[in-house]
Amino acid sequence: MKKQVKLFSVFALMGAAVLAQDWNAIQAKLAGADAKAVVNMLSSKDVYEREAALAQIARDDARPALTRAAADALAALKSTEIRVQLIAVLAERNDPAAAPAVRKALGDADSDVRTAAVIACGLMRDDKAADALLEMYRKAPASEEIREALRRIPSPSIDRALVKTLGTKVYTHRAAVLDLLAARRYAGVLGLAMDPKLFDGTDMALTKSAAAVIRTYAPEGGFRPLLDFARKLSPSAADLLLGTLTTTLNESKEKVANEQYIVKLLQSCPPDFVPVLTALLGASQGPIALSVLSKRLEAGDVETRKDAARNLGKWTNEDALPVLAFVGKSDRDLGVQNLAWRMLVDVAKREEKMGISNRAVAALEQVIWFAPRRAERSAAIDALKLYAKKNGGVRPLLERVAAERLDLADDVQQVKDELNWK
Repeated sequence: MKKQVKLFSVFALMGAAVLAQDWNAIQAKLAGADAKAVVNMLSSKDVYEREAALAQIARDDARPALTRAAADALAALKSTEIRVQLIAVLAERNDPAAAPAVRKALGDADSDVRTAAVIACGLMRDDKAADALLEMYRKAPASEEIREALRRIPSPSIDRALVKTLGTKVYTHRAAVLDLLAARRYAGVLGLAMDPKLFDGTDMALTKSAAAVIRTYAPEGGFRPLLDFARKLSPSAADLLLGTLTTTLNESKEKVANEQYIVKLLQSCPPDFVPVLTALLGASQGPIALSVLSKRLEAGDVETRKDAARNLGKWTNEDALPVLAFVGKSDRDLGVQNLAWRMLVDVAKREEKMGISNRAVAALEQVIWFAPRRAERSAAIDALKLYAKKNGGVRPLLERVAAERLDLADDVQQVKDELNWK
């Protein structure tokens, strides 16, 4: 066995020596070769010669003559693999003299060659390839290679063609076109996306693309125009813009004025748009929003009160807790009561946001004593463990609950076990 290993090592060393000699010979051959000779090596039966020639064309030899010779030879090479590799190294060379030959390869009969040419045109940013690439894109809008090539080429003609295609309703891939315009950072893409016709429900992919563009390109201080645009849409379409509206509202330098604008709209808008406005108030969490939502908890309509409770449940500070506790104890509808208690627990569970822990603990205590359902009471006990380390009143409260509410004793014991309390 040792003899076999020794022989194998000898043969391996001999092979490496022969390979080194061959490689040195190839390098010597290249050193004295003119451009035509280098290109001829692409047709060699020796794989190392072909690889060396490709490396020479890619980066080792900057002679313009070599670019021309390689480009001229591209169509004549018989090996598809070598043609694909040559297109890639011509793109790496990035010499405009090679662009015509690469563009011509866009129409090659072999799909691998065409794909390589698409990628190369994009890397070379060849604006003269725009028309051919656009035609290919219309036939294969799902092609990532074509899309990326069109994204890279800074040609206004591409933007114009894509805008024209977007306006053609019979085209079934308008969402992909809008996405590409956004990826190209087309200056007018926001205006294109803010078209109510794109949100009419006939093409949900296009609607979602338009909403994504608006989210990405919504300008600073653009809350009010965006809200006015959303008012033109159906409620389901407007919901797609709710995240963007929330972000622009909270980032606005005129947040108070915008909240007042929402309140004004709330007084006269169609009923089906009211949830959008109240959701914005819930997200803004300013004093105006708290006041308006609290007032809506006094409405005669149950759904109005539920909507207000849900939005107060978005609060990330303790200001909404007293309002929710009051509704939980006093609302005449059991469904509103249960919702208010559930929202109160959700708010209190945001312990890291609570500025005054005593208020949160006191609110959770009210859930335990007054919520009609066990689900909310158990959830409140579980939430108390979040405050155990910073609030000394939690432990005696849990002890009292275990003693006075036997139905909740197991819940208390579970919390104590999790906190390692004896």
